Amino acid sequence: MANSPTITTYLGANPCPRAEVLFTSFAAGTVKVTAYRSTGLRKYRVRGVVDAPVAGALTRIDFEIPFGVAVSYWAEQFDASGLSLGETSKTTTTLNCWETWVHNPLNPHGATTVQFRSRAAQSIVRPVEGAIVYPKGRRVGVLVSGQRRGVENVDLTVVTDTIEQVDKLQAMFGDYETSVPPILCIRVGGGDRVRLPRPFFAAVLSADEQEVNYSLGMGEQITTAMTGTEVSPPVPGLFIPLLTRADLNAYYTTRAALNADNATRLDVNRRYDLTGAGA
Repeated sequence: MANSPTITTYLGANPCPRAEVLFTSFAAGTVKVTAYRSTGLRKYRVRGVVDAPVAGALTRIDFEIPFGVAVSYWAEQFDASGLSLGETSKTTTTLNCWETWVHNPLNPHGATTVQFRSRAAQSIVRPVEGAIVYPKGRRVGVLVSGQRRGVENVDLTVVTDTIEQVDKLQAMFGDYETSVPPILCIRVGGGDRVRLPRPFFAAVLSADEQEVNYSLGMGEQITTAMTGTEVSPPVPGLFIPLLTRADLNAYYTTRAALNADNATRLDVNRRYDLTGAGA
């Protein structure tokens, strides 16, 4: 299919399950692209691929691919004057991950697995804006309505089994030195019967840590009580790359060594096996 992307999915926890979105060609004259991910009725711009400059090819890692559902990827292509050159063909894939993962969209490296408490997400409300008014002379009300909103005030209480997990969860809301928007990207496990959107972006303004057996010295299980409301994800033009220049510099001592090991710039950009080398 014309210029369709190649999608490669990964289940590993480095830092979390993800998909590589690889375009090896675009329409003639393409200088920038915006990529999209669709799951049925929902369409998102792929983080880091919004008006992204290209020179024949592009690769990005999508940390927000949901689990257990069919996902389609494609891109719209633009020329130097900003005119659309049309869309590429679509590629559809499914990432069958059975764990539930959570991360702050602006820090995928802090992702962790969690388990929903049994009563979490048992009530899912999507209210409609509106009011019933009673004009003079009318015996029954008249509905003045607006649009339906997303999920509001849903119980997102989760359980973690280790201190490392709960520390990662708490870090998603910032700390004494770092401020981040308290938005969570929750990717429900592929086999979980939880009717939250996939993925689910939630504003969570309080995370109530309630230890279970830690103080008794019997384990590290912690319950974190949270209530969330569906919001738009952070601006998709903002992203943190999986592979950094520091990783490449730590692995290759010279530019000549890097060039000898990688035939093209695209090959360099796809050396995800070197992730973390510069940490």
